[in-house]
Amino acid sequence: MLQRSILCTRSHLPKRCSVLSTPGFMPARASRLNSHQIRLSTTRAARPSSNPRSRPFYTTPFFTIPTAFILGYITYRYTNTTTIPYPINPYTFTPHIITSTTPLSPTSSLITLSPKYQATPSPSFWSIIHSEGLWSVQIKQPQLQIQREYTPIPETVIKSEKRVNINPDNKLTIFVRAVDGGEVSPYLLSRKPGDVVEVRGPVITYTFKPEEVVKGEEDIRNVVFIAGGTGVSPAVQLAAHLLSQHAQDGKERWVKVLFASRTASEKVLPQINELQKLGEGQGGFKVDVEFFYDDKETFIKQLDIETAVAALRMGESGKSGRDVIMVSGPEGFVNHYAGKKGWKDGLETQGALGGVVGEILKSRKQGGKIEVMKL
Repeated sequence: MLQRSILCTRSHLPKRCSVLSTPGFMPARASRLNSHQIRLSTTRAARPSSNPRSRPFYTTPFFTIPTAFILGYITYRYTNTTTIPYPINPYTFTPHIITSTTPLSPTSSLITLSPKYQATPSPSFWSIIHSEGLWSVQIKQPQLQIQREYTPIPETVIKSEKRVNINPDNKLTIFVRAVDGGEVSPYLLSRKPGDVVEVRGPVITYTFKPEEVVKGEEDIRNVVFIAGGTGVSPAVQLAAHLLSQHAQDGKERWVKVLFASRTASEKVLPQINELQKLGEGQGGFKVDVEFFYDDKETFIKQLDIETAVAALRMGESGKSGRDVIMVSGPEGFVNHYAGKKGWKDGLETQGALGGVVGEILKSRKQGGKIEVMKL
């Protein structure tokens, strides 16, 4: 049975996962410690007697050096490759190979990664991750020894009224755009198929069912998603999850995405097109995407958000579930539309609601509660 401890939840979110207890899994730090202890005990056991005449032919160096080498090889071979039960884990970085890159514009690409050492996780591995919440992975820039989070874009195929074969090849597809002064995005965009990058995760950035949720509001029903640039990746995750939920319970769900991009020449994410087409064939589920482009001087205005918020149905009688507004993108983008995030005890928090969304909700007259989340 797969443990939910494969997830690492952001510190400002409710913790829903226990300590990893899957048999056979051992974090790298513990593995190194045990190997070190084995080597020490071997050395002590082989320590010669103080009596020179009782010293055997196989002296300490003669015996312990090859033993340490063999133990070290076994530790490396079986704790860093084939015995790892999952393709990713939140405790250590694992090597992934870039299998393909799909340019979307001169400064952005979709990059697909596959584990260098293929694992055979439980069939519920990816299902648990996708059903728990929005999630990201950390990718390391090895020269600078820093990491940044990227949100994988899921497959959205629907078959037999439910999502099946979720990521059978353990692949991760991320949307990467070059950031001025960035340290990880230029590194990733310079990589080619066959190159290796290191990945750690998943990190849950938003839980679909918080612990303190009110009865009757357990499920997300309608979402206005305001996205800037690569901040649209969580919108695809969310829409895929809601489509899966709709396929299971038949309840109406709606996602409105206001997507701001640099240029109209950038190709639309194929996953967005797929979701829109799937939504057209699913009664009671719909994904609307409205595009705004800097080079065409079309920007997300207050009226655009007000129109989208007015379509939320929380105030209607007989409707259950939660209405949510999500804002995702660069720091300045999030600040403008929802206000700055805060910090407490060294941890990032949601901060006070402000910006354009704050003004709209402050003057909103219709009933119903709307949750706001800054990603």
